[in-house]
Amino acid sequence: MQSNIIFYGGAGSVTGSNFLLDTGGKKILVDCGLFQGKHSFEDSNWDAFQFNPADISVLINTHAHIDHIGRIPKLVHDGFRGKIISTEATKAIAEPLLFDAMDLSARTAEHIGKAPLYSEQDIAQAMSQWEAVPYHQKVDLGDGVSVELYDAGHILGSAIAVFRREDAGQVRTVAFTGDLGGGNSPLLPPVEIPAGANYVVMESVYGDRTREDDSHRRDQLEKIITETAARGGTILIPAFSTERTQDILFEIRSLVLEKKIPTMPVYIDSPLAEKVTAAYLAHPQYFSEEIQARIKSGEHIFSFPDLHFVHDVHESERVRQQSGAKILIAGSGMSNGGRVVAHEREILSDEQSTLLIVGYQAAGSLGRKLVDGNKKVEIKSEEVSVRCHIEEMYGYSAHMDGEQLLEFVNQVAAAATDAAPLKQVFVVMGEPAASGFLVQRIRDYLAVRATAPEQNESATIDF
Repeated sequence: MQSNIIFYGGAGSVTGSNFLLDTGGKKILVDCGLFQGKHSFEDSNWDAFQFNPADISVLINTHAHIDHIGRIPKLVHDGFRGKIISTEATKAIAEPLLFDAMDLSARTAEHIGKAPLYSEQDIAQAMSQWEAVPYHQKVDLGDGVSVELYDAGHILGSAIAVFRREDAGQVRTVAFTGDLGGGNSPLLPPVEIPAGANYVVMESVYGDRTREDDSHRRDQLEKIITETAARGGTILIPAFSTERTQDILFEIRSLVLEKKIPTMPVYIDSPLAEKVTAAYLAHPQYFSEEIQARIKSGEHIFSFPDLHFVHDVHESERVRQQSGAKILIAGSGMSNGGRVVAHEREILSDEQSTLLIVGYQAAGSLGRKLVDGNKKVEIKSEEVSVRCHIEEMYGYSAHMDGEQLLEFVNQVAAAATDAAPLKQVFVVMGEPAASGFLVQRIRDYLAVRATAPEQNESATIDF
């Protein structure tokens, strides 16, 4: 049994997750995401796929972040008519995200002189092909191959896709991790370990970093909010509409109800975040047992009197001009588009305010430049001086750090048997330095074969 994995995206970079598992009888795609970096949409997203979409039997989607789903409507537009399989929560969250991406891509397309990446009809067609399944339901894909989804603990409904192939009494397994949660979400259960995997294709966003003890992250959040409020400033938090906004909102609500922070308005300036939050609440079975119990008792885990969702740009402008202490959460998480950019242009030069970075910032993004300490940045062709407080807080990271990723491989290897050993780990979805560092540690500490494939590279596996 021999198959090939081709790394069309998410290799040598964090974004653009797109892997093809070719069994000889089936062509199975895992994720079909956008390439992101300096801009929300890199020009390469308009390039033709390096395979025929019509030849793809099925697409397995690990989770609903746009760098994992963002090119699915383009795949459909270009001829893919197979099934799309994910968890129910992923399907529910994906639809509003794709419509938001469609609008953003249309503006980018106009700027670079190309046609829009896809249309409403392409999204509708994709959703009609989308089949939702719960965790641990084995789905027969044909050619002796099945797939089972394990909880990845990254965002609501995120999954590790575990493929099994049986032939002549032999069973081989390959697991695609998607993104792996670091156990930091106050809302989600921990990552499940896929037992018996012979091959693992795994993320490495923080493969070369070890986060500091994050057990006091809520105390740190409380301190930042309290100190900024005392100055009368704005706490601006660039956050992705999916997962990070819900985690931070839940924590702020807890601090408010416990009277740990001063009373002040809290604004969610993202219609998309409001839709995603509704999708979260519509799928409570994916929360941790504790959160499920609180919801069943009647608690509304995202609601409190000072919370306001901002619905249009005019309201956003009014919020921006409002004086006094306030908390403002806006997208996008890397400051490479969305309403947060206008807010940053306003508060970056304000010594009383704080920009709170709570997640990974891709190389070239505005967020990365701010994290790197640039004292002047360009926003919409205007040079802006950076005088506000820049705070970084990664205790809510939705990704495992380097130590956790190494331990994940260790646990997968420990669950293997002599008859079904862990043969190789392919380290992807990270910047080259992060992937390379993790590869070396897996080799040195676990004596497991590990490589960091380059984009478009093909690997032959016994599957």
